[in-house]
Amino acid sequence: MTLDFADFTRASNLAHTAQGAALLLLGAAEAWALDNKSRRLTIAAAAALAVSGAVVFLAVLGLPGGWSFERLGEALTLRRGFYLFIAFAFVYAAAGFSLLTHEALERRGSGWQVIFLALLAFAAALYFVMAWRVNPAAWREVLVWHSAIGATLLLAVAAKTAALFLPKRSLGLAWAVLLMITGLQLVSYRESDEAFAPRLITIEAAPAAPPAGALNNAKPADKERTAD
Repeated sequence: MTLDFADFTRASNLAHTAQGAALLLLGAAEAWALDNKSRRLTIAAAAALAVSGAVVFLAVLGLPGGWSFERLGEALTLRRGFYLFIAFAFVYAAAGFSLLTHEALERRGSGWQVIFLALLAFAAALYFVMAWRVNPAAWREVLVWHSAIGATLLLAVAAKTAALFLPKRSLGLAWAVLLMITGLQLVSYRESDEAFAPRLITIEAAPAAPPAGALNNAKPADKERTAD
């Protein structure tokens, strides 16, 4: 199997862009809903969230996987960190469908909203793990970016959770703004080439010691005879 490791970078960039675009649309929809009763934009944002999960999965399947599940399995064996993107795909899709169900029930299904927020919080936790799934050369950069993304998304979930108990406009606005900030961070993120590139390890071998038997069988050197 011929594997282009640059496909991992391309798939990661596409996944981040899809997630960011969905959160940007969701944040804009939530901000618009503060002064409007229509739920059309929120329903569209929920659908976009579900579609982003599908886009992430197709990006991983199409680029490193070459549209083959067998090749995808081999690619994931080489770069196990990409299993995180499979997890992101299902989490974002599930979050989108949960929000769609909540909106379809005309916001009476509070349980679906709780599931939606729990899935977003889980996605935020996954971002904190990203740095431990890339090469050491890119560890610091990935840690800084994804810690900021995860923290912002967690703050957004906290603001929305507080708004469920204290229905204040400021909390709803904070929820919307923090979602858009998270989306902007994801859209602007670009994976470095070192994140998933193959690593070269140089091993220096110590000089070989002579066999023990050779030392035991070695004859002592003849002593130089002195003239009488």
